[in-house]
Order: sequence, then C-alpha cells, then structure tokens
Amino acid sequence: MPAQANSDDAVAANDAAETDAGPARAGKAASREPERRCIATMAARPQAGMIRFVLGPDNQVTPDLAARLPGRGAWVTASREALEIALKKGAFARAFKAQVRAGPDLVSQTEQLLARRALDTLGMAKRSGDLILGFEQVREAVREARPACVLAASDASEDQRDKVLALVRGLYGPQPGETAKTRPLPPVADCFSGDEMGMALGRERVVHACLKQGRIVHAWMGELARLSGFRRVWLPGWQPVDASGKGASGQDIEDSMARDAGDVPPASRA
Repeated sequence: MPAQANSDDAVAANDAAETDAGPARAGKAASREPERRCIATMAARPQAGMIRFVLGPDNQVTPDLAARLPGRGAWVTASREALEIALKKGAFARAFKAQVRAGPDLVSQTEQLLARRALDTLGMAKRSGDLILGFEQVREAVREARPACVLAASDASEDQRDKVLALVRGLYGPQPGETAKTRPLPPVADCFSGDEMGMALGRERVVHACLKQGRIVHAWMGELARLSGFRRVWLPGWQPVDASGKGASGQDIEDSMARDAGDVPPASRA
C-alpha cells in the first residue's frame, strides 16, 4: 500500500525532526543560522530564539543554553508559555521517546540560567572594555557616541535614571520630521537589580551602565531576547526595534566566553 508507506515515512521524518543528533561537530561551521522545530508548537524557528534541552542523569530534562552538551537535544521556543506547553503535553517524553523527569520547576530553572548567562556576558563586556559603569561615566559616554544598550538597575533612583534617559532621548531620539521607526532610540534594559549586576561585575552595586557598539553587544542582545520570553526585560518604550536576537549567538562569541572561563571551545579540542 504505497499511500500508507508514504504516510508512515512522513510520520517517521516528523518524529526525527523533534530532536537533533547532538551538538555541531568540530570544524563544521554552518553557512547560515539553522532552524529548529519547537517540540511544544511544532513550528520551525531560527535556533537563536530557542533553547536546547538534553537528558541528564536519570533522564532528567536539562537546559543546554549553549547548545553544546552531548547527546540528542530537543528544542523549545524561548518563552515561558512554550515551555509550559511542552511540560503539560509531555512533549519531552515524546521527543526523546523515553520516560523523562521534567517538573514544573524546569521553567524557573531555565529563567535563572538565562539570567545568569546574560550577566556572564556583561562580565565579558566589562573585561573587554565595552561596558561603561557609573552615573557620570555613562552620561559622558552617551555624549561621545550612541550606546548600543543602556542598563538601569530595576531598583535605580527614578530621578537619576530619568536624567540619563533624557540625555539619550535628546541626543539620539527622533528629531522633527522623524519617527521612532526611522530613528529608533537605543534600547534600555532594567531587568536586573543593582546587587545582581554588582555581583556579576565584581562591585558592591551597579545601578547605571551602558554597552558600546561592538561584537559583544550582539551576544548580550541575543541573551536578553531569550530571557524576555520569561520576564520583562526592556523598559517600556525603550525596547529594541528588532528584539529577535537574530545572529546574536555566533560561534566566535561562544568561543570567547569559553576561553574567558578558562575552558577550551569544543571546536578546538582534539
């Protein structure tokens, strides 16, 4: 029965598409960003806006934010809603074809790991000289050049925050005859407290900061794009024009973060 055979082939192909065969091999660079199928929605999306999960010990579902852990991986759109759907529908058991352990705390665990990864990227920016810290220092940097991203602690003084934002808006906001689309404002993130940023950057507290234009900001924006699926990230009215994070998780950034942590990128291992 040819028709039945074709149908069975299609089902098998669909099942196979729910997991990958493992992280990319060393030296195998993709010409363009791959798409992955979300096991919750079954929609294909660019990998940068998704999260990979693998099975750890005792078949525990484990987030693999860097997409480097060995073994088959299942992908979920980077949002609280998609992950909750995957848990509710038993999508991980179906994708891995096994009984798995995946509790509701997986959602909060994933959010915490995404936040940690974003803060680690800030640490990398500080060490490279691309991150400016301090109220007066940020204002001076803003006067010199358009910032790629402005950071304000969630518990920052409204008075000081508004002074920084007024300066940014005055210098880089829409002028007469322009719109927010033709001249977008630099994005402003206020999703971390002063203590959280201080701990990540080796200071007691960090309330005001800004990122210079450069290669590291692409990794930062990509991490915030994924985190924004789990919590409010951007100050209202100061969101990125394109918050998709496309192209923000390039291999060169991953390798730099690995080297900075004292690890050797998988691509360079024998």
